[in-house]
Amino acid sequence: MLFLLRRGLPGFGEEERLAYIASHRAAWLGGWLVWQLAAIALMAFYVVLAGRLRGPLAITALPIAAAGLALDIACESRYMGVLPELRGEAFAALDRELEVLIGYGANGLYTVALVLLVIAGWRALPKLAIALAWPVAASGFALALASLWHDARLETITSAILFPLFTLFIVVIALWLRKDESS
Repeated sequence: MLFLLRRGLPGFGEEERLAYIASHRAAWLGGWLVWQLAAIALMAFYVVLAGRLRGPLAITALPIAAAGLALDIACESRYMGVLPELRGEAFAALDRELEVLIGYGANGLYTVALVLLVIAGWRALPKLAIALAWPVAASGFALALASLWHDARLETITSAILFPLFTLFIVVIALWLRKDESS
């Protein structure tokens, strides 16, 4: 996102964004495709974790995450195929709608699903994963609110906190799953 999409996202003026998208069309499309693959991988991670944890909370997390995934893919597709063709008020309206739907809707749903999974695995998950889960959830909810408030600076800050922490959380869980599998 930082390298392929950032200059076409909120925080820059409409003309600058459209010029970037037009002159970097392959990067724009490729960046969103990678982002869609990341969303699918996130869903797969949640499925594996829910399968390991089992129980009603873990199972409840899956349709919530799936709703986030559906919203994410639909909105990212519109970022790829519709937004670059718009100008003026139509551009601004769709851009704002997509920002809220992805940032608040999809990321909010992903974060709720994560919280449910962590609560479901409270006793089974490694202590480090539990410790990481709370700042991940807090930054996920903060990103959702920043998107709702249309605060590009706060979206950037919360994303810069969320993604490295969530990556570390995933690594801790993966090591735990691998260790647990070999036992």
